[in-house]
Amino acid sequence: MKNLLAAIALTLATPAVAEPYYLIAQIAVDDFETYMATYGQAALPPIVAAEGKVLVGTPTVDLLEGEWTGNWTVVIEFPSQEAAKNSWYNDPEYQKAIPLRLAVTSVNNLVLAPGFVPPAQ
Repeated sequence: MKNLLAAIALTLATPAVAEPYYLIAQIAVDDFETYMATYGQAALPPIVAAEGKVLVGTPTVDLLEGEWTGNWTVVIEFPSQEAAKNSWYNDPEYQKAIPLRLAVTSVNNLVLAPGFVPPAQ
Protein backbone atom coordinates (compact mmCIF):
# COMPACT_ATOMS: atom_id res chain seq x y z
CA MET A 1 0.00 0.00 0.00
CA LYS A 2 2.86 2.32 0.86
CA ASN A 3 4.42 1.78 -2.59
CA LEU A 4 1.09 2.46 -4.28
CA LEU A 5 0.66 5.73 -2.41
CA ALA A 6 4.23 6.74 -3.28
CA ALA A 7 3.60 5.98 -6.98
CA ILE A 8 0.38 8.02 -6.94
CA ALA A 9 2.13 10.91 -5.20
CA LEU A 10 4.93 10.82 -7.78
CA THR A 11 2.40 10.77 -10.60
CA LEU A 12 0.56 13.75 -9.12
CA ALA A 13 3.79 15.70 -8.54
CA THR A 14 5.10 15.12 -12.07
CA PRO A 15 3.90 17.83 -14.44
CA ALA A 16 2.06 16.37 -17.42
CA VAL A 17 3.60 17.15 -20.78
CA ALA A 18 0.58 15.75 -22.58
CA GLU A 19 -2.62 14.07 -21.57
CA PRO A 20 -2.79 10.77 -23.42
CA TYR A 21 -6.14 9.29 -24.34
CA TYR A 22 -6.77 5.62 -24.94
CA LEU A 23 -9.13 3.95 -27.35
CA ILE A 24 -10.27 0.64 -25.87
CA ALA A 25 -12.14 -1.60 -28.28
CA GLN A 26 -13.94 -4.89 -27.74
CA ILE A 27 -14.83 -6.34 -31.13
CA ALA A 28 -16.32 -9.64 -32.30
CA VAL A 29 -14.67 -10.24 -35.65
CA ASP A 30 -16.70 -12.63 -37.81
CA ASP A 31 -14.17 -12.92 -40.66
CA PHE A 32 -10.69 -12.16 -39.38
CA GLU A 33 -8.92 -12.49 -42.74
CA THR A 34 -11.25 -9.98 -44.41
CA TYR A 35 -11.15 -7.73 -41.33
CA MET A 36 -7.36 -7.42 -41.50
CA ALA A 37 -7.24 -7.15 -45.32
CA THR A 38 -9.89 -4.45 -45.60
CA TYR A 39 -10.46 -2.60 -42.32
CA GLY A 40 -6.94 -3.12 -41.00
CA GLN A 41 -5.38 -1.72 -44.17
CA ALA A 42 -7.74 1.28 -44.21
CA ALA A 43 -7.62 2.05 -40.47
CA LEU A 44 -3.87 2.02 -39.88
CA PRO A 45 -2.82 5.13 -41.90
CA PRO A 46 -5.26 7.46 -40.06
CA ILE A 47 -4.08 6.04 -36.71
CA VAL A 48 -0.45 6.71 -37.61
CA ALA A 49 -1.31 10.19 -38.95
CA ALA A 50 -2.95 11.03 -35.61
CA GLU A 51 0.19 9.85 -33.78
CA GLY A 52 -1.65 6.86 -32.37
CA LYS A 53 0.28 3.90 -30.99
CA VAL A 54 -1.33 0.48 -31.03
CA LEU A 55 -0.51 -0.93 -27.60
CA VAL A 56 -2.74 -4.01 -27.76
CA GLY A 57 -4.22 -5.92 -30.67
CA THR A 58 -5.04 -9.50 -29.70
CA PRO A 59 -7.64 -12.25 -29.76
CA THR A 60 -6.36 -13.41 -26.37
CA VAL A 61 -7.58 -11.91 -23.12
CA ASP A 62 -7.55 -13.31 -19.64
CA LEU A 63 -11.08 -12.67 -18.40
CA LEU A 64 -10.99 -12.15 -14.65
CA GLU A 65 -14.58 -11.00 -14.07
CA GLY A 66 -17.74 -10.21 -15.96
CA GLU A 67 -18.49 -10.91 -19.60
CA TRP A 68 -16.27 -10.25 -22.60
CA THR A 69 -18.22 -10.79 -25.79
CA GLY A 70 -15.51 -9.89 -28.27
CA ASN A 71 -12.80 -12.00 -29.83
CA TRP A 72 -10.50 -9.08 -30.63
CA THR A 73 -9.27 -6.47 -28.16
CA VAL A 74 -7.48 -3.27 -29.13
CA VAL A 75 -5.92 -0.48 -27.07
CA ILE A 76 -4.51 2.53 -28.90
CA GLU A 77 -2.77 5.43 -27.18
CA PHE A 78 -3.24 8.90 -28.65
CA PRO A 79 -1.33 11.97 -27.47
CA SER A 80 -4.53 13.86 -26.62
CA GLN A 81 -8.31 13.79 -26.79
CA GLU A 82 -8.11 16.12 -29.78
CA ALA A 83 -5.84 13.69 -31.62
CA ALA A 84 -8.11 10.74 -30.83
CA LYS A 85 -11.41 12.38 -31.72
CA ASN A 86 -10.62 14.81 -34.49
CA SER A 87 -7.30 13.77 -36.00
CA TRP A 88 -8.28 10.08 -36.00
CA TYR A 89 -11.94 9.15 -35.42
CA ASN A 90 -13.55 12.09 -37.25
CA ASP A 91 -10.93 12.08 -40.01
CA PRO A 92 -12.62 11.47 -43.39
CA GLU A 93 -10.21 8.62 -44.19
CA TYR A 94 -11.09 6.81 -40.96
CA GLN A 95 -14.80 7.47 -41.49
CA LYS A 96 -14.48 5.56 -44.77
CA ALA A 97 -12.98 2.61 -42.85
CA ILE A 98 -15.85 2.28 -40.35
CA PRO A 99 -18.25 0.50 -42.77
CA LEU A 100 -15.45 -1.97 -43.55
CA ARG A 101 -15.23 -2.81 -39.83
CA LEU A 102 -18.99 -3.05 -39.41
CA ALA A 103 -19.28 -5.38 -42.41
CA VAL A 104 -17.20 -8.12 -40.77
CA THR A 105 -17.96 -7.67 -37.07
CA SER A 106 -20.96 -8.32 -34.88
CA VAL A 107 -19.94 -6.51 -31.67
CA ASN A 108 -18.27 -3.12 -31.63
CA ASN A 109 -17.68 -1.49 -28.25
CA LEU A 110 -15.29 1.43 -28.52
CA VAL A 111 -14.56 3.80 -25.66
CA LEU A 112 -12.19 6.71 -25.37
CA ALA A 113 -10.70 7.34 -21.93
CA PRO A 114 -8.06 9.69 -20.54
CA GLY A 115 -4.95 8.40 -18.84
CA PHE A 116 -4.96 8.10 -15.06
CA VAL A 117 -7.17 10.73 -13.49
CA PRO A 118 -6.60 11.01 -9.75
CA PRO A 119 -9.68 11.36 -7.57
CA ALA A 120 -10.59 14.88 -6.52
CA GLN A 121 -9.24 15.80 -3.09
